[in-house]
Amino acid sequence: MKLQSIINLFNFKSKPYYERFDKFWVQKIVTNTYQDRFDFFEKICTDKNVLHFGCTDWPIFEPSYNLHIKLAKVAKSIHGFDIDQEGINNLKKYVNQDYFTDFNQLQNKKYDVCIVPETIEHVDNVRTFLEGLSTVNADVFYITAPNCFSKKHMNRNFYGKDLFVEVVHPDHNCWYSPFTLKNQIEKYSNLKVKNTFLLQDDTMVCCEAIKK
Repeated sequence: MKLQSIINLFNFKSKPYYERFDKFWVQKIVTNTYQDRFDFFEKICTDKNVLHFGCTDWPIFEPSYNLHIKLAKVAKSIHGFDIDQEGINNLKKYVNQDYFTDFNQLQNKKYDVCIVPETIEHVDNVRTFLEGLSTVNADVFYITAPNCFSKKHMNRNFYGKDLFVEVVHPDHNCWYSPFTLKNQIEKYSNLKVKNTFLLQDDTMVCCEAIKK
């Protein structure tokens, strides 16, 4: 592909966010970069009523690294949602606030911020999960996932003639990119993505979304 073709292809002002080039579809996602994941979440959750999905980190739990524990120190209130009851029982020792395991338990609850950090890649049915997320009453949603096109991930994953080496959590069901995360959120929920961020040396994608 010639240099001028590449420049024309990514002329955001004059073209739509996607384009057909030769036999391929080309997606364009504008991203903002924010280095520190913890700092990012602390800033958006400070003095807010927060709902945190995937809060337990169970069974790989380290109190000093647990996001829920860190955010409990700055949030006005923080409620947790996780399907792992054992993990919830453990986390209650550190943050004694409300926890939920079913979307129906969230009826009549209202939140300033709903965060879904590194959870969507674990769920067994993304569509069902996002449809459930659509029932949550929150002003803004932040949904993150590992970025498959991160330089770090691409450098440490490789394949040869008879071997594929992939450095990935054993419970992950899929990888995401800035486009595919946004695409699934808007396809299967009533959320509209406003902004897309790259966090932690671009290893994570974060979509900021509101109700349509």
